Amino acid sequence: MQKRKSRPDSFKKDAVRRLLARGSKPVTEIAKELGVSPSMLHRWRERFEPELTGGAQPSQGEREEIERLRSELRDVKAENTLLKKVAALFAKEVK
Repeated sequence: MQKRKSRPDSFKKDAVRRLLARGSKPVTEIAKELGVSPSMLHRWRERFEPELTGGAQPSQGEREEIERLRSELRDVKAENTLLKKVAALFAKEVK
């Protein structure tokens, strides 16, 4: 059986700061970089985010909505990139 690794609170808080400032980087990628599971990172976020952000916390529903909107934004950006490439191809054919 593998022994659980105990991390200091400073490490956990730094991980949460990194998670909050991640931009469009997926949680799974940040967790992999830190050597922890995504679920562990989420638990640390629930524990330390109020302290790090001054207490104003979005509700679970708001967090889910934010995550859904981020995902939708990534999809729209990908579609936009594809449409730009297609438009460039059609522009070359017209000439």
